[in-house]
Amino acid sequence: MIDINRFKKVGNPDLKFDSVKIKTHVITPTPIDYKKGYITRYFIQKANDTESQIYEVDFIGFSKVIDNPFFAQATLNWRVKGSDDEIKNSNYKAVQLVMPKIPKLNLYLPNLLQFKEKKDLEI
Repeated sequence: MIDINRFKKVGNPDLKFDSVKIKTHVITPTPIDYKKGYITRYFIQKANDTESQIYEVDFIGFSKVIDNPFFAQATLNWRVKGSDDEIKNSNYKAVQLVMPKIPKLNLYLPNLLQFKEKKDLEI
């Protein structure tokens, strides 16, 4: 049975899937992000098709679809600082937590060390 509030949103003629322009975003961690040790990443996908493309967007793009029932949305804190094992374990758990919303996000994010802080080599 469909929730009446969701039905009202879907039945709203002003709210359409095609009217949303999705602009993907490739994040670039800043020195401040590395100091914090993590970055926040935003993902969206068509809500009725778990096989559809997953998009990484910025906060502005994410906020445009936050109340849109045509999109599944997920945010996660992506660790960028620590040992390889710490980063992998943390990012694996972060992905697992949001997979109920976007089931195949683990396939979209296979590199759990992506954006890992690179230390300058000392000579």
